[in-house]
Amino acid sequence: MLGSTVYTKAVDMWSCGCILGELIMGKPMFAGTSTLNQIEKVVKVIGLPTPSDVDSINSTLASTLLQNLQKTSSVGLKEFQSKCSKEGLDLLRRLLTFNPSKRISVSDALKHP
Repeated sequence: MLGSTVYTKAVDMWSCGCILGELIMGKPMFAGTSTLNQIEKVVKVIGLPTPSDVDSINSTLASTLLQNLQKTSSVGLKEFQSKCSKEGLDLLRRLLTFNPSKRISVSDALKHP
């Protein structure tokens, strides 16, 4: 969505987070009407990324899109996932970390309680 050309396992871990969130909620977490709308929905839940986290995407499109977002307050994962256990919420937060290099690894996710 953000135009990065770097594809690592971290992208798949983000997808796992979206799937986990959908399983918990019973509906898609970030159903948007357009790419920009979907990004707005993501940022509303996980918060605005820091400039260094945006740089980690290595995409000028990412910088442009994120700078042009309407400023809204973040609802955070805890409020968004009120049906989730403490451990599930922690895993979801680690899976949906914006910066791919800070996102939980496959092996750590498999060991997560």
